[in-house]
Amino acid sequence: MLILVGLVLLVYGQVASHRKLSGYVRQAVEENRHQSLTRGIDNGQRSRSITAFVRMDENQADDILRKYGCKKYAQWEDIVIAGIPLENVEALAAERAVGRIEANGRASALMDTTALVVNALPVYESSDCHPAYTGAGVVIGVEDVGFDLTHPNFYDASGGQYRIGAFWDQLSKDTVGSLLPVGRDFIGQAEILAYGQSTDAPTQTHGTHTSGIAVGSGYDTKYRGMAFESDICLVSNAITDDIEYIDSADLYKYTTAIDALGMKYCFDYASRQGRPCVVSFSEGYHPYLDEEDSLFSVVLDRMTGPGRIIVTSAGNESTQMTYFEKPAAQQEAGAFIRCYKESAVYRLTSSEPLRLMFYYYQGSKGIPTDTLSFTTDEVVYDSIVSKELICGEDSLSLLVYRSTSSFIDEDVYQVLVSANRTINQLSPLAMVVGGEGDIKVYGGTKMAFKSHQMDSRWSAAQKGHDILAPGCFPAVICVGASAHRMELVNEKGDVHSATSETVQGLVAPFSSSGPTMSGLMKPDVVAPGVYVISSYSHVYHPEGAVISWSEFQGERYPWAYNTGTSMSTPVVAGTIALWLQAKPDLTPEEVRQVLSRTCRQPDASLDYPNNYYGYGEIDAYRGLLDILGLSKVEGISLHQPRRVQVRPVDGGLRLLFDDVLQAPVTITIYDLSGLSIYSDRQPVNGTEITVDLPSVQKGVYAVQIETLDKGIQGSCLVRL
Repeated sequence: MLILVGLVLLVYGQVASHRKLSGYVRQAVEENRHQSLTRGIDNGQRSRSITAFVRMDENQADDILRKYGCKKYAQWEDIVIAGIPLENVEALAAERAVGRIEANGRASALMDTTALVVNALPVYESSDCHPAYTGAGVVIGVEDVGFDLTHPNFYDASGGQYRIGAFWDQLSKDTVGSLLPVGRDFIGQAEILAYGQSTDAPTQTHGTHTSGIAVGSGYDTKYRGMAFESDICLVSNAITDDIEYIDSADLYKYTTAIDALGMKYCFDYASRQGRPCVVSFSEGYHPYLDEEDSLFSVVLDRMTGPGRIIVTSAGNESTQMTYFEKPAAQQEAGAFIRCYKESAVYRLTSSEPLRLMFYYYQGSKGIPTDTLSFTTDEVVYDSIVSKELICGEDSLSLLVYRSTSSFIDEDVYQVLVSANRTINQLSPLAMVVGGEGDIKVYGGTKMAFKSHQMDSRWSAAQKGHDILAPGCFPAVICVGASAHRMELVNEKGDVHSATSETVQGLVAPFSSSGPTMSGLMKPDVVAPGVYVISSYSHVYHPEGAVISWSEFQGERYPWAYNTGTSMSTPVVAGTIALWLQAKPDLTPEEVRQVLSRTCRQPDASLDYPNNYYGYGEIDAYRGLLDILGLSKVEGISLHQPRRVQVRPVDGGLRLLFDDVLQAPVTITIYDLSGLSIYSDRQPVNGTEITVDLPSVQKGVYAVQIETLDKGIQGSCLVRL
């Protein structure tokens, strides 16, 4: 695990120029130095580089970067993304005009496949209706892994028109002539279909699924995406599981800076088309608070704006207890470590001096047999303190690094716990903190906490406070997951049912909750994220998840389910695409305002916004009415009708009802100013009503349907 190695290397922070480097960059520099010494200088090995954010004097940026052989890929005022030769990083950092060089490692895909999470989601079903807003004229960018570019879900519903306009495969080995920092891109139907699939498609299908949720036409199925007529731009990036596809010499090119360039690629494509864009990013990693992420956060803020919105996942961290806190009024607090690996990294924050203790228990007396402790005085800023504990045949190594943070006015401590075997195989190990101030301790699903009968004092572990980056940053719309469908049957007839923890209509048990490590309320919104059915790759599709198949151009393509905030994120991104069609200059802040006014609030016992739901569960239709200014018009329902299809026809509308109605129907049509242009009460002599509107101008209208028959009353938007 690279971040663990990097923690040891932070000792170099004593050097002034090294203090300008994030821990991940220091790690890359030192590893490169070590490899240069061991392999020799003249063995033909090519120079290694790192893709990083650099904060520097914007007027001197080009000259300084050129001086050190760097390649500039993008710039936002005083922050540059550049490819930097690793042997020149320290010299670049020594320049007075350079304030910070930062990067972080690869994220992970946020689909949840643990046995604890088997919840449910309503399927997005197509219909014969002709909705007014479909994503037409809007670009949806999806940055993910595992794309099957030939899937019929990326054509229109007839299978005739291909909708992916640009694709950047960051793992592609075919880089001849490419101007991109890694991989290469493909433009237009011919190039993209000839390429066929992302490099990691033989082992990944995540991107095929998430992009289908946002943009899929559904082809010949009922699994239509949210914005099924939008234009599509895809970026296949690299995650932790993609290590097999990356040359070791290129390892440090794949960082958070490359992820940011992927988002920029989607926005740049949309700009060339003259269209608004929303980017969906269903990945995340544990934030560090020690300035590893400060420039990434600023870049995302500067990248977004009118018609430029980024939507990211909250994370699936709430299956485990990953957090505990010692209040200022309490002397000590602690929890036992739960980790199925040999190493784990934890993060602590405190504004006051603290004590950090580790208690190792052997036997059954409930008394620690071995202890290790650190105090604030022992841990100097930007340096590391290490101690070792020998417990019979087992050994335990503990390293602590202390730094300041650009996110919070507190000290941050990174704590590396390493053992000679899997930590959970050892005797119980408790982490305990003490001091005068409030102390917060953060872990993760793979480095969690638990209570233990060995010592009941250390039972402070809890869920929450586990929003991942970049979802924790202010600029992005962060999405949690809700659960709706309680049962699903796959193609083999196997029934998958929700766990007892799942409550239909409420937030899913695994969905990460806030506040963030910097104190922000997150997520911003939730959307269905359990048992979502969408497209899967025909090259790679795990057995058991497939629901059905489609035949297309001589191939069989699967439709399958998945679960996680990875799935709820493209639901929200697709919804925002509908809103951008109505208001192309919509900003991220305006999106939050719409959410605050229109979200459904599933749990009546909570105040909104909150750290579980944000503003609540997204409501695409109410959001559209709000953006169009129709939500305040008396007489227009804020929900859509059921059991009826509204179809525009030449000179009017046709209403098709699922059943013969027993009561007359009143139909009222409003223009976008809220003015009623038609109203009539009609009997139903069957299952169909035709409304003649020969003099109505082309445009969007709201159709209000009222009747005493249950389940039909409501309004819908149509484009005449």
